[in-house]
Amino acid sequence: MLRFLILLFPIILFAHKINLFLDLQDNNLYINSYFANAKPCINCQFKIEDNQNNIIFDGTLDRQGEYNFKTYLKELKVTIDAGSGHIVSKEIKNDNTLNNSLLSDNDVNLEINILKEENIALKHKIIVLEEQLNYFEIFKVIFGLVLIFLIFLFVKRIKY
Repeated sequence: MLRFLILLFPIILFAHKINLFLDLQDNNLYINSYFANAKPCINCQFKIEDNQNNIIFDGTLDRQGEYNFKTYLKELKVTIDAGSGHIVSKEIKNDNTLNNSLLSDNDVNLEINILKEENIALKHKIIVLEEQLNYFEIFKVIFGLVLIFLIFLFVKRIKY
C-alpha cells in the first residue's frame, strides 16, 4: 500500500498547480489561468503591474478563468492568487511596434476589425486548449502505468 501511495505522490503534488497564459497584442492583454486538472481559476484574484512594480489594475477572473485588459504599456507583470498559497506570476513583453491596421474607417472595415478581434480571441483560446491537452497526455501515461501495476499486483495476490 505504501508503494502505491509513493507512486501517486507526484500526481497529488500537481493537483493545485496554477497555469497562467498571457498574450499582449494590439494594446490588449489576454489573461487565462487554470489549474492542473484543466478547471478554470474561477474568481481568482489577480493584479497587473508595470515594469516599476506599480499596481495598474487588480480584479478577479471570470467563470472561464479569463480577463481582457486594454493597455498601452508593452511590459507587464501579472500575478494570480487562487488562495491558500497558490500564487503564480508571469511577465510579458511586447516588442511588436508595427501597426497592423491596414483598413480605412468606413462601416465595412469596422465590421472586419470586429471580426479580427473575435478571431484573435478564438486563437488565444485554441492555444490554451492545446496546452491543456498536451499537459494531460502525461497523466494518461502515468494512469496507464499505475493501472498495469495494480493489475499485476492483483494477479500476484490471486496466485498465492
